[in-house]
Amino acid sequence: MTESKWILKKNFTQLPKLQNPILVEGLPGIGSVGKIAVDYLVDHLKSELLYKIYSYDFHPSVLLNSESFVELPAVNMHIYKGKNRDVVLLSGDVQPLDERSSYEFCEKILDLAQELGCSEVITLGGIGLPSEIKNPVVFGAVTDKETLLRYRKFKGVNFNASQRVEAIFGASGLLLGLARLRGMTGISLLAETYAHQLHLGFKEAKLLLQELTKIIDVKVNLNGLETQIKARDHEKARAKEEHQSKLIKALKPQVSEKTDSIYIG
Repeated sequence: MTESKWILKKNFTQLPKLQNPILVEGLPGIGSVGKIAVDYLVDHLKSELLYKIYSYDFHPSVLLNSESFVELPAVNMHIYKGKNRDVVLLSGDVQPLDERSSYEFCEKILDLAQELGCSEVITLGGIGLPSEIKNPVVFGAVTDKETLLRYRKFKGVNFNASQRVEAIFGASGLLLGLARLRGMTGISLLAETYAHQLHLGFKEAKLLLQELTKIIDVKVNLNGLETQIKARDHEKARAKEEHQSKLIKALKPQVSEKTDSIYIG
C-alpha cells in the first residue's frame, strides 16, 4: 500500500492513551443507517476529532458547505472517553470506489485503530429490502464463536443473519473480515431497511443505536432521531396525499364546455 494514497490531518500533538477502546464504524451505505447512527453519536457525545482522512481513492469531487466553501470528501475518526471504556468513532462522507481500494482503506483504518489500542470492531449497516418495512429487525454477524456467546445477551439482536443475507459489502464487511485476520474480534449490526436511493433510514438508525449504546455502555438521548423520524413520516404522508389527490382529479369526469356532455379521458 502506497502512503501517498492517504492524506491524514492530525488533530493532536501526541497520540492519546485510551482505555480498552473499541472501533465503531458507520459510513454511507444502504439507507445510510450506519452513517446516520454514528454521525448522531459524534454530535451528541463529547467526542473529539482525532483524524480527518482524505484519499485519492475517494470520489473525485468536492462538497459545498452552508457557506458555499468547497470541502474534499473525508472520513473522520473521533474518540469518546467513556466511563468504563473508550470509543473510536469512524464516520464520513464516502467509501472508496473500487474493490482494491476498499481493501486498502480498511487496512489503513485498522492500522490506525490498532495504534490506538483497539482489539474489537463494531460495524453498522443495512440489509436492503425491495419495499419499506413496518417493523425492521436488527441482525448480528460476528467474527467467532466466543464473540457470539458474549453478544447473545443483547436480546434486540437476531443472530440468524445468514438466513437473511449472504454477504456484507463495503467497509461494514471488510473491516470485520480483515480484523479477524489480525486476531481482532467484532460484530456487524445490520438493520433491515428500504433499498431505495432516496430513502434515509432514521428509524433503522435508532434501532441500531438502541443496541449499540448497550454494547458500548454509553447513554445517549435519542429524541433528536425521533424528531427526524416524525418529520420524515409527515413528509411521506403529505406526499402520498398529494399523489392521491392528483390521481382522483385525473380520474374525475370532465365536462365539455361545447356539448355539456360528460366523458372520461
